[in-house]
Amino acid sequence: MDFIFYPEQTDATALILELKVDGTPEEAIQQIVNKKYALRFKGKLGEKPRFTGKILAAGISYSKKTKEHHCKVITLS
Repeated sequence: MDFIFYPEQTDATALILELKVDGTPEEAIQQIVNKKYALRFKGKLGEKPRFTGKILAAGISYSKKTKEHHCKVITLS
């Protein structure tokens, strides 16, 4: 994971951002899902979750060859 943006309010939208060089936004999103980065918002087992809002996963890719950026955003919860 490259960045996690925690909202100030527990019911606001949070953002997990993964950046890839010479990859795809889909690969970045898949890394977020596979490594279960969203669990960082759930709190410890047996405790009340500290976050109850939506979690967005954003994958951004950059091509060194073409100098182009591509982005994909999905809702995880």
